[in-house]
Amino acid sequence: MRTSDEDLMRRCRQGDMSAFELIVLRYKDAIFNFIYHFVSDYHRAQDISQETFLRVLKNVDRYKSRNCFKTWLYRIAVNLCKNELRNRNRRRTFSLEDSFLDIEKVSSERYIPPDEFYERLEEQKMIQSALKELPSDQRMAIIMREYQDLSYEEIAAALNCSLGAVKSKIYRARQNIKRILVEMEVL
Repeated sequence: MRTSDEDLMRRCRQGDMSAFELIVLRYKDAIFNFIYHFVSDYHRAQDISQETFLRVLKNVDRYKSRNCFKTWLYRIAVNLCKNELRNRNRRRTFSLEDSFLDIEKVSSERYIPPDEFYERLEEQKMIQSALKELPSDQRMAIIMREYQDLSYEEIAAALNCSLGAVKSKIYRARQNIKRILVEMEVL
């Protein structure tokens, strides 16, 4: 039987580092993927992911078991992403890593004919490009829904807004992505 997140956090509060390691193992990929889709920089996503878990450990006593751990964790990641966006607007950076990450991901799957491979790669690049143009609140909501498969309720808790606001953000994000792809003459 799988130990609940709340039990693991209780054990963390008592100083059990193996419980913290289980939490990291359970969520590290999902948190990294969420952050990467938001910041589009592999190395910064790694740093922010690590910072997310460091903050979990640092604030273990602030976690209330009546809250869903997953949404508390995502709220920490969201806040760090917002900080990154504010800092990034102050300094502009470029990473060559962005160009190669999708190729590695796609090529690790089953054999894909070269034409299909490049078509999928181009499609991914265009969607990533469209995501970057969205306002940050819409980008976070759509990434949580489409890439992280979080429920609307979990997204609302992570973004600290109402369920209606989440549905609206996701609807507007989808409409904006469609508009951007039409402008790029993809659709």
